[in-house]
Amino acid sequence: MRLKIRSPTGTQVLTLPEGATIDTLLSEIRKTASLIGELEIKHGFPPRPLQLSAHPADTPLAQLPVKLQGEQLIVSSAQGVGASPNNSTPASAPVTRSQTATKLAVGDFSGFTAGGSAALNRPQQPLRLNRAASKFNKDDPPDVRLASGRGRVVLRVMEDDNSCLFRALSYVLTRSVMSVEELRQLVAGTIQDNPVLYSEAVLEQKRDGYCEWIKMESSWGGGIELGIFAEFFDMEIVTIDVATGNMIRFNEGKERRVIVVYSGIHYDALALSPGGLVNDSEGDEVVFSKYDNEILAAAQQLCGKLRQKHYYTDTKNFTLRCNICKQCMKGEKEAVAHATATGHSDFGEA
Repeated sequence: MRLKIRSPTGTQVLTLPEGATIDTLLSEIRKTASLIGELEIKHGFPPRPLQLSAHPADTPLAQLPVKLQGEQLIVSSAQGVGASPNNSTPASAPVTRSQTATKLAVGDFSGFTAGGSAALNRPQQPLRLNRAASKFNKDDPPDVRLASGRGRVVLRVMEDDNSCLFRALSYVLTRSVMSVEELRQLVAGTIQDNPVLYSEAVLEQKRDGYCEWIKMESSWGGGIELGIFAEFFDMEIVTIDVATGNMIRFNEGKERRVIVVYSGIHYDALALSPGGLVNDSEGDEVVFSKYDNEILAAAQQLCGKLRQKHYYTDTKNFTLRCNICKQCMKGEKEAVAHATATGHSDFGEA
């Protein structure tokens, strides 16, 4: 059995053996999340209490009235993270998200997105970043022909307007029926309605501030938004990192799946063109069965082609130019420092 736990120390995936009991689950949560004492556990969306105390500790998880396979649990301890048993000396370890969660949440470019290590020093207004010209013609991107003859898996390139994630998800989740602005409002509303799930510790800033920030057209989205959309639309969202080939799944295990491609500071949509028409998106299929391994394998192959063409941005080492004063700098930290010192917010990838 696999399930996710979200705690003050981050988000982790637990893999439990067949026949695991309530006692096994509680023990693994305490060990993985560094929690002690009585646990508060919530599940579902919106989160509601998981009443494990109503069952004997040796009850197999499979016999619970709540299906936990693929579920996300929100866990906390009344004694806090790493607190001592007598509650006298709380640990001083910082509350952070896991490295993987942070990477997707902030797009590896914290100064230009919400959250991340530079969040507290972030300039008041979102920063704008234009990518360098792609190394392939965006009107003729790489594609992968399926051996089954179903068509070609293609990349649908989104605009470089700081709303690329919202545009990609609008395309694959709603076929553009919901606008970027409506999706941003959905995120803000969900965060406001779920203060426990989306706490200041998770958002790494005040909740009201995050909601106002994400509604701006120049604010980027990331892991927090991906999780919200996956839950709201009841789908699994798979993100594939071009630079590494790694996949991260949101709402894993759902019957339906959509795929987006992440290239460091940009998101694009992935689609199946049944007629093999790379330049015609009219007949695109964008929602797939969780059992469709052919699509997933082709998506990874496509990202491999993109990687060969260096269709990604190394956010730690890439060179930027301030479009206002023309000063050049290297990596996200220098860009954030420059923006904080000068108030300049318009950058381009050199």
